[in-house]
Formats: sequence, C-alpha cells, structure tokens
Amino acid sequence: MSGRSALTTTVSLAARMPGPLLPVGVMVAAAASTGSMFTTATLTAAALVGLSISAPAAVASAERFGVRNVLLSSAIAHVLMLVLMISSVARLTQADTLTSDATIYTVLLVCTLLAGLSTPAVASFSRIDGSAPPAGPLAGALLRREARLDDAALILGPLLLVLFSFSFGPTVGLLSSAVFTAIAVPIYAVDRAHRLEAPSDSARLPLGGAEHAQQQLLEHHGLPAEQPEKVISWARGISAAILLAAAVGLVLGGLWITALDAAQSLQRSSWFAVTLGLMAAAGVLCARWNPSSFTAPLTLRRRRLNVVLLLASSLILLLLAVGLPQGLAALLVLSVIVVLQSAVLGRLVLGLYAGLAVGVPAARVPTALTAVAGGVLLGAALGLTLAGIAADEIGAGAAAAVTVAGSALAVGVVFSDRLWGSPSSSAGSPSTPGLRTGPSPMPRPDAEIEPGAPMDQPNTQGPAE
Repeated sequence: MSGRSALTTTVSLAARMPGPLLPVGVMVAAAASTGSMFTTATLTAAALVGLSISAPAAVASAERFGVRNVLLSSAIAHVLMLVLMISSVARLTQADTLTSDATIYTVLLVCTLLAGLSTPAVASFSRIDGSAPPAGPLAGALLRREARLDDAALILGPLLLVLFSFSFGPTVGLLSSAVFTAIAVPIYAVDRAHRLEAPSDSARLPLGGAEHAQQQLLEHHGLPAEQPEKVISWARGISAAILLAAAVGLVLGGLWITALDAAQSLQRSSWFAVTLGLMAAAGVLCARWNPSSFTAPLTLRRRRLNVVLLLASSLILLLLAVGLPQGLAALLVLSVIVVLQSAVLGRLVLGLYAGLAVGVPAARVPTALTAVAGGVLLGAALGLTLAGIAADEIGAGAAAAVTVAGSALAVGVVFSDRLWGSPSSSAGSPSTPGLRTGPSPMPRPDAEIEPGAPMDQPNTQGPAE
C-alpha cells in the first residue's frame, strides 16, 4: 500500500469513528453520572434513532448543497451537540431539585438526538463512487474495502473508549468523538471533490457483520447487467424481513444493557465497552466466515439453527444474570455468553440479507436495505428502553429478559417460513438457478416463485412481462 493510499485509508477510518463512538460514549457517560439504566437506555436509544436518520438525510442534502458542504456543516453541528452533552451530563447529578433534573434530562435527550442526526455520514459518502450497481471487479473491491473500514470502526470505537477512560473519565467517549469529528472529518471533506450519485445505501448499523452482509447484497445484485421487475409476494416477504430485523435489534439492545448492568458494580464501569468491542469482532468474523456461500441454500436453511441457538443462549444468559452475584467474575462469565450470542447474530444477519438477495428484485434493493436497517435500529432502541426499565424496576439481570423476548420473536419469524429462501420455498432450493454460490456472476431467473410454495413444485411461470 502506498503512503498516499495508507494516509487516505487512515483519514477515512478516523472520520468514521464518531458514529460508533456516539452510542457507546453516551452509555458510559450516562451510566457513570446517573447510575440509572432507564436514563442511560433512553439516551442511547435517542442516539440510535438520530443515527438511523442521519445517513439518508445527509445524502438528500448533498444532492442540493454538495458533499463537502454537508460534511463540514454536520461536523460543526455534531461537535457543538457533543459539547452541550458533556456539560449537561456533568450537571445532571449536581441538580438540587427534581424539576431541574428533569429539565436537564430533557435538554440532554434533545442534544443526544441532534448529535445522532448531525453525525457526519462519512461511510455513506465513501460508497458514493461504488454504490451504483457494481459493473466489475473494481466496484466490488471498493464495496469490500468500505465494509472492512466500517467493521474496523465498529470494533475499535469501544476499545479506544476503554483505553482513554483511564485518563479522561467517563465522558471520554463523547470527547473522543468530538476530537475525531473536528480533525478527521474536515480533512476527509476537503479531499472529497467528487460529484454526488444516488447511492443504494441504508443506515449504518451498530451490529457486527451487518456492513459485510449489505456489501454482499449490493455486489450480488450488481453482477447482472439488467434485472427485470419480478412478480413476487413483496408485502409478506419484506414484512417478515423487517420483523426479523427488529428481533435482532431487540436482542442487541438487551445484550448492551445486560453487559452495562453487570459492570455497574465495578470501580470503573467503562470496562463493559470491552465486551461491546468483542461482540462486534465476533459478529464480523462469523459473518465473514466462508464468504463464497452468501446465498447458498445451506446458509439460508441454517437460519433455523441460528435462532434456536440464540434462544437457548438467551435463556442461559437470563439465568446467570439473575443468579450470579455482581462483580468482575459475573461480568466475565456474562461477557463470554454475550460474545457467543453476537457470533450467532453475525450469521443470522448474513442469512437475513442473503434472503433479500434471493427474493428482492434489483430495483427494490434500496427500499429493502432501508427497511431492514430501520427495523434493526428501531428494534435496538426499543430493546434498550425495555431493558433499562427492567434493570431499574426489577433488578440486576432482568435486562436479559429482553434478549429472550427478542430471540423468541426471531424463532417465530424464521420458523413461519415467510422469509425469502425458507426451506419450504423453492427460492431457497439448490435447483434455483438464481442462487450464487461463488464470486463469479450468474444470471438470475426471469421470474420468481412466490415464497411459501413447496420445494418440489416446478416453476411453470413464464418470463415476466
């Protein structure tokens, strides 16, 4: 790698850090300052809701004002919101009355939401040159490189937060995000003079392996030169995909609060961020394992095995979270289970996007990506809130009940066979010519079979008009 290329990659990685750092930084700062899991969960949920809107809003704004102007403006607004958040968190525990506490909490909630909305959409703009359907190996290589950088930022963010917290205190995540935004984002923006094209992009997800799965889906659909619109049971298939995405988000939110709750008894509760970093790494590694089998029938059918493992491990997590006495040993034991669950989530999210690759026509891929990403983020926000309420009102370990509920919902969706590529659907059988089991391009069939049809039913439909 040349010096110029290495510098560009380093700047691009640093400019992506504000996104992963924001929710983790909010969790560490709020938990250390207030000790309330509900307050921490709702603030983190507000950050995730803002992040879910920031990417599409930035892309829409760039069409009118330009990429560079949008990045610089969002960087200024993001730093301002982070500074207000740091000062508000410091004042929240120093208030003398309940009224002033409620006022400061409301201000902090609004600032957190605005901080998420103003997060620079570096990851989205980095894909602009390759977000149109890839036409060759260079475009595919660009998608893979950008997905690797997104995964790296997701893993490094929590680990850097723990490292810096020894010197700068619980607000170090927000402070680090402000530094990265103020330095790396302007450098990146000045170097980006390309014109804007319409990207097939969705919100960035705080879930290990999701970026790789999105990249695989975009690359898979971009290989054929043209794909006619298909006649499929669109409403049923996309509804099941969104519901499974929301279930994954519920599990993720429950896991985050469970890890944070277990670390609250420690002298330095920011240690839980190490668990979040390991969770991201486990999800990334499992999602990237055996990449040539992205839409292979075996990958699609193993979604059933994945959700069963997820439910079983969630039940074990609940029992241990409630039964183990709080302390370092409990955090270590729970972290092992949480990381294993994240590995299962990595394979499950890959199977979710593989189902989209099997059943979604190329023209509807942007819609499907946005819908599924929104389902994950809103599910995570709901999971965080419910887990925070459970931890505060019921007691230590109760947050793990949300992971059980999310896992049970995932089991119900997967075993309902409404997902594209389910075992009872011909779209998931090995004989379907549209499945791609390797990197070489293969044309998809001209017609789709409605999901839910028996596997042995032949495809008697003619080409779509």
